[in-house]
Amino acid sequence: MQGKVLVVDDDGEIRTLLSRRLRRAGYSVEEAGDGVEALERVEQAVPDVVVTDMAMPRLDGLGLLKELRSREPELPVIVLTGHGSMDNAIQAMRDGGLFDYLLKPLADLALLELAVRRALEVRQLRARAREADQVVAMRELAVTAADRILNPLNAIVLSLVTLRHEGAALEARAKAVATVEKAIDAINRVVRQMHTIDRYVPREVTRGLREIDLETATAREQDTD
Repeated sequence: MQGKVLVVDDDGEIRTLLSRRLRRAGYSVEEAGDGVEALERVEQAVPDVVVTDMAMPRLDGLGLLKELRSREPELPVIVLTGHGSMDNAIQAMRDGGLFDYLLKPLADLALLELAVRRALEVRQLRARAREADQVVAMRELAVTAADRILNPLNAIVLSLVTLRHEGAALEARAKAVATVEKAIDAINRVVRQMHTIDRYVPREVTRGLREIDLETATAREQDTD
């Protein structure tokens, strides 16, 4: 399984040991000497997994974890911790900010490979779930657009029939023009709403058929009108 791993440890020998093992396992590995350098690496390119020591200068493992949660909340982090800071790692896992922790010193580096592989699998599953959610949302938006735009378009088509009829009365022509203008306004409003959607707000139209509630999804835009 291919993936990019960022190894963070202020001990160069340990960092090299972990990185070498992960590279042999087929992963692309980058290294950082502390939490500050790790954040710089993440800014340049987000890895798939972060493996970090707990005790480091400038920014320790918990500080790095907190920063990563705010910047990349779905990035799995594996902490290497000693017995003295194990409680912090356990609490971080309970809070949902830590994927896994391993006790130092690592007696078997195969445990690290296993943890990284599991983290990559979870990350890939989450990515697939997001893609599926996006497809559903796009389908619901298409249903909404069809429902909101086709009716005004049909009104325009019917009005054009009246306007093209040579024997149509002046009053009928004026009414047809007004209908066309109203339909165009309705279409423009839908297009503006779709451009300013800032939240996912589905609603069930009929059983098994959902659309986007444009009025709620674009409430901020309407509030500023």
